[in-house]
Amino acid sequence: MNKITYKIYDNINRIAEKEWDAVFGDMPESYPFYKALGSSELGEFVFHYLVICRDDEILLIAPLFSADFNLDIAVEGKLCGIIKLIRKLFPRFLISKTLFCGSPFAECGALGIRQDFQDKPELILLLARQIKDLAAKLNAPLIIFKDFPQSKTALLDVLLRQKFSKAKSFPSVLVDLNFKSFHDYSKSLGRSSRKNLNKKLRQAYARGNIEVRIAEDVKQEIEQVIKLYENTYHSGSTKFERLTKKFFLQVASDLRPHTRFFLYYIDGRLAAFNLCFVYKDLFIDKFIGFDYDICKRYNLYFVSWAYNVKWCIENHLRYYHPGQTDYELKLRLGGRLIPLFAYLKHRNYFFNLLLKLLIALLKPDNFDEDIRG
Repeated sequence: MNKITYKIYDNINRIAEKEWDAVFGDMPESYPFYKALGSSELGEFVFHYLVICRDDEILLIAPLFSADFNLDIAVEGKLCGIIKLIRKLFPRFLISKTLFCGSPFAECGALGIRQDFQDKPELILLLARQIKDLAAKLNAPLIIFKDFPQSKTALLDVLLRQKFSKAKSFPSVLVDLNFKSFHDYSKSLGRSSRKNLNKKLRQAYARGNIEVRIAEDVKQEIEQVIKLYENTYHSGSTKFERLTKKFFLQVASDLRPHTRFFLYYIDGRLAAFNLCFVYKDLFIDKFIGFDYDICKRYNLYFVSWAYNVKWCIENHLRYYHPGQTDYELKLRLGGRLIPLFAYLKHRNYFFNLLLKLLIALLKPDNFDEDIRG
């Protein structure tokens, strides 16, 4: 009789890379990506890796992490102000320690499942049971399967039998770049969007000397890069992860040659950066940072978008992932929404019932009309 066993590791180095690749296959956020995360001293997150084996054969690997989670992450406007007032009296209001299945940084959630078990919902039920046990040990009352694409929901919907609730996550955005030139891309945009983009670019290059440098690491510029990243982190309304200096150095080391830092200089001064990942025909615009004293005058958001699109086309990359948030602008510039879903369960029976109401009230498309479907 085949014996099913479970192992939970707190370090990806306990899993051989070839064993990881055997169940995950060839994917952008691969073994070196998770290795970089675990080495980056990200104080907000504790990483785990749950492995399910049959005898000595790995059937499934699930990346996990625990962190505090704000259930009101999507909230904007007056309701946001009300929640902040409540937190003056109850600091943990709508904040819960949570065990996530997925990654705080990947474009979408992923599970490594052996090829001949990828249509076996009973394997997901085994996984959910082990995650529940780990969550109890970590004193994490909330479990979330984070940001899984629609193609995975047929398998993951089995979680609904276990009293999980299904919710829409913030969608991702994808730009199809089946163009021979940037001019062709520009012509594909709506008239007003094309006119606005061209105007922004003309203004930017007329106002100063803009130089773009591409590097595989930023050891020499790391202090400036961190400052620009912190500017953008603190200016954003939606915050989940906070990166460290070591992260930027680590990904350049562990993910080489897939990393590209696009550095934007205005009259010799570093004013913006993009950290991007390149995999086959996919370009992922992962993290960005701006000097807000000058970025608006030089339209650096539009400059970096146009440069990325042009670079992709020239290097025969078919897809551009500009990430989540800022949907209205990204859709006008040729993006399309990629739906993502989460599955949530609270260990307290009554709070789990309340969670269904909170999901309906606090879902992202209640606060962003551009992602309403």
